[in-house]
Order: sequence, then C-alpha cells, then structure tokens
Amino acid sequence: MSNRLRRSRVTAVGLGFAFLGIMGCAKKEQAGSDTLAASSTAARTDTTANKSLYDRLGGKAAITAVIDTFVAKVAADPRINKKFARSNIPRVKTELVDQVCAETGGPCAYTGRSMKETHRNMGVTEGEFNALVEDLTAALNVFKVPAREQNELLTALGSMKGDIVEVKSNATGTKLPATFKPAPPLTAIITKK
Repeated sequence: MSNRLRRSRVTAVGLGFAFLGIMGCAKKEQAGSDTLAASSTAARTDTTANKSLYDRLGGKAAITAVIDTFVAKVAADPRINKKFARSNIPRVKTELVDQVCAETGGPCAYTGRSMKETHRNMGVTEGEFNALVEDLTAALNVFKVPAREQNELLTALGSMKGDIVEVKSNATGTKLPATFKPAPPLTAIITKK
C-alpha cells in the first residue's frame, strides 16, 4: 500500500471522529489517560528507536480513549459538527479506531473508503479542517501525548488536506450539502476487549 493511500486513511480517521456520540466518555477518558500517561513516560525513557507509534501511544485502548475524547470535542464544536449530521456514528468510530491502529503500526486492519471518497460532496472548508485539527490537538493534550507523537499524527492528517477540503474558505459551521451520501451502517460491530 502506498504511503499516500495510508496517509489518506489516517485523515479519514480525523474527520470521522467528529460525530461520534460517545456515552460514558469521562470514564473511558480517565482509564485511557492513565494508560496513555504510563506509555508516554515509558516512551520517553525507552531508547529503542524502532518502537512503533502504536506502541508509543499506548496501544489500542489508549488510541480508543483519545478518539473518544476527540469525538466528544468535535461533536460539541459548532464549527464542524454539522458536517457529520447523517454519519453512522458506530461505523465511524469502529473505522477510526482501526485506521489509527493500523496506520500507527498496530495489529488492526482498516478496510474503509479512501479520504477522497469519504469526503466527496461534504463541502468541507479549510476553516472546518483547521477546526478539526485544533480539536484533535486538544484531545491529544488531554492525554499528555508527547510532541513527537502529536507531530507524527498531525503530519499525516495535514498531508491529506487536499483530499478532504473541497471549499477554499475560512468559513466554519457550514451545513452538510444534500448531495452528500454517507457510508451505510456496518452490518456487525465486533468489540474486542
């Protein structure tokens, strides 16, 4: 798989987070925070240069906790939350977790659509893309993710801006166009513990 395609899938994760209605976010946030903080400390003291971003982030549980927090921030953000009014939240969450896990070197497989296909006819503006990045950064900061790991994730997201942004405008809070067709719900969601 090409690096460009892999980066485009990471970007899908970013925008998809926005509209997940996360129940029990505070409880998951605390558990994920403890895991992520411990892994961040370990990452700082580990001298192994070959450690994957997945491992440095603390694995799937920590990634899920960051996604939950990010989704909650985006869902509450009027600058961008209208874009995902018709998205199937369980599908988005499942695919985002798998995508981040896979793209950071974890054991997951992402089988979702490309970034261009996912965001076709959404009318995402540059302002909305930037607001999403701000919400992701805020979520990463909640868990005290080190700058190195933040930069790796944000670089992947930024590199896909051209596949996501359709409107060159700083406007935010724009409505989802009627022509947008979201992905159908997943037929079954498998939760691994």
